Amino acid sequence: MTRIGDRYEGMMGVDDAPVGHERPSKNAIRNNLDIRVEGDSIVIGVKRTDISDTLKMNFVAAVGSNEKWNDDVPNTGQASIDLAAERSTRGLRELDSSRNNFAFPATYKTLADGKLPLISKKGQGSQTLILIQGEYSGATSYDNFIAQNQSRYKLYVVTPPGINGTPARRMPPAGSSFAERPWTHRLELDLLELIRKEKIAKPILVAESQPGSIAAMDLALEHHDQIGGVVISGTSLLQFFSSPKDPTRKTLATLAERTDLVDEAWAQKWFKYVTPETWESNDMRPVMLASDLAAGQKASREIEAAPLEVKIRYLCEFWAADVTRDFDKLQVPVLALVAGFDDKFLSDPANTFTRMAYVDSWQTLVPKHPQVEIVKIPDARLLILQDQPQAANDAIAKFIEGVRMRAKG
Repeated sequence: MTRIGDRYEGMMGVDDAPVGHERPSKNAIRNNLDIRVEGDSIVIGVKRTDISDTLKMNFVAAVGSNEKWNDDVPNTGQASIDLAAERSTRGLRELDSSRNNFAFPATYKTLADGKLPLISKKGQGSQTLILIQGEYSGATSYDNFIAQNQSRYKLYVVTPPGINGTPARRMPPAGSSFAERPWTHRLELDLLELIRKEKIAKPILVAESQPGSIAAMDLALEHHDQIGGVVISGTSLLQFFSSPKDPTRKTLATLAERTDLVDEAWAQKWFKYVTPETWESNDMRPVMLASDLAAGQKASREIEAAPLEVKIRYLCEFWAADVTRDFDKLQVPVLALVAGFDDKFLSDPANTFTRMAYVDSWQTLVPKHPQVEIVKIPDARLLILQDQPQAANDAIAKFIEGVRMRAKG
């Protein structure tokens, strides 16, 4: 198929391909396909009986050339389809082309441009900490830390717009790149305004997941004269994308490649249309968040209560970011609290992605830097300050003492 102006020309077909290529495929042209063109995508509906008499089959999408549709995209693998199986509660892959997750419903009320996000002030200590809730924090992940440290620290809790029941910022213009990160950068301006308004001298920023983690690192890189230190807890700094130029898929994508992958592929082909059910069936599982199942389930409910449009926006801005590219400018001390989980959890194949994204990535993706200290918290799940409060408290207190000693020279 070739795009010519606003239409496509070419040939497409459905074939019952022989397993192992024992016989040539039939290249059988079909004229009973339901074809819709949406943007630069082609949606093809196929009668199941034209493919197989059974309800279970393996499906391969192949791109060919000229008048043959022999596979020109090697090693793409196959998808198993079982129409008789019960609908899965995990790993759904359902899209709804009538959705647009990059626009709020007409009735949604956004946060006014001139207003700060929700900020609460607690504690009486001499050292100031700004606790930034994340997309995957839930509403109460800092509660234990605050209760145990009100006499030690002065604490500001910042809720990024759109999560935990707060109104989101207005959506950026359609077609703008996620690499511009307008929501994340606006959060950075909100944090700087808080520092200015409250006359805070060199606060310690504590962040769990995006957008707070990326905003905190951006401030450490660009405004090191105003930041005393950064604590990143239970998250990663970079989503791995392989370079399209590397067939082995081992080379990290460049920033330009990362931007294209997020803007043109993930955003426009997937996240724009993804259903709430598909999102939640692939999102954080309670066992990833907390060792106590009830606590993990509570956090999961709080996380998923945010509008889907908000969750997708923050995630895509994070995926399009690579703060590690500017590590040569880092002058502010950073403490990374890494969830250690336990051997049983990490050895389970179902948790391979969790281990790679939130544990291994601190060794494989984040450059070594003298300002970055990595502390693994044994038996902790991703909500470290809630799950292993004493170990987290001790690590943060030690880090802050080191920041103080360094400031004294």
